[in-house]
Amino acid sequence: MSECKPLDPTAFGLFFVALLSLPVALLCFGIYMGDAKMAAIPAQGLLNVCAFFILIAAIGAYRAGSNFGFIVFGMVAAGVYLTVNYGGPYVDLTLALMFILALVWSYRVHNLKLLTMILVTTALVFLFGGLSGLVDGDMVDIMVLLKGVAALGNFVLSLYLAFALADENLPCY
Repeated sequence: MSECKPLDPTAFGLFFVALLSLPVALLCFGIYMGDAKMAAIPAQGLLNVCAFFILIAAIGAYRAGSNFGFIVFGMVAAGVYLTVNYGGPYVDLTLALMFILALVWSYRVHNLKLLTMILVTTALVFLFGGLSGLVDGDMVDIMVLLKGVAALGNFVLSLYLAFALADENLPCY
């Protein structure tokens, strides 16, 4: 167990990552279950607002001297914005690759294990989102379901770590 040190605005950014992850998960589950009402929920505005605030977290991380936070939150902000507004399978797959590289970097610099796991779930969200645009038939449904599971995991991990960093009484792993 590591001590939580809120040196940069990581908690702020993670709250917005959690805020956008849950609707993505719910939308994916709704689409998988064939619920037209759930699939029709307009989430673009919420996701764009979250991308904006995650960009603010990236700028705050830069000002706090956190190269890792600056780059990763910047990638999350750009990834969410691009996927929501201009997305396609190759955008998502490129973002998945970038988050896999960030995952390796996170491991190498000995970040908190939870932060590294958040990068795993983030990479999986983009990977399954990209693959869902390239496959046919039942595989689309499976990719959408897997994206929903990864987004739900991202929500849980991001929310926990955000609270742990903000509260300073919860253990950070």
